[in-house]
Amino acid sequence: MEALKKKKGSSTDVFRELLLAKRDELQRRIERRREEIVLQREPDDEGAQALHSVTNDLAMANMEREVRTLAEIELSLRRIEAGEYGICGSCEERIPEARLRALPWTRLCVECAGGGVGRREGRHERPFLVRSSAELDPHDGD
Repeated sequence: MEALKKKKGSSTDVFRELLLAKRDELQRRIERRREEIVLQREPDDEGAQALHSVTNDLAMANMEREVRTLAEIELSLRRIEAGEYGICGSCEERIPEARLRALPWTRLCVECAGGGVGRREGRHERPFLVRSSAELDPHDGD
């Protein structure tokens, strides 16, 4: 039992290190993007202005995505501290280690995230509402 606890602890330590490294990388990237946006000078013609606008919009969209990912990483680090890391936030089953290695900040198993075979075949714990064809086509009885 103690060996199992130790293995789980060391596995969690690996994920904590992955999350901390990704957090640091994102913080640096976000800061760089902020500096790039602030340092860009005003364009002097319409073409340059259009390019500047598109580039700025793209940089802002990327930065927003990175900020959301950073928030997910912070939440995952808190879940590690609370002993809840690796548990699906929807079905409360364990998230497979392969998924956690691919996306360490995930809160959902593949099935609950919408990509699992079990969900498509109706085998996951969350049932889907099944409707008859008459319920789907209101004009069927006309």
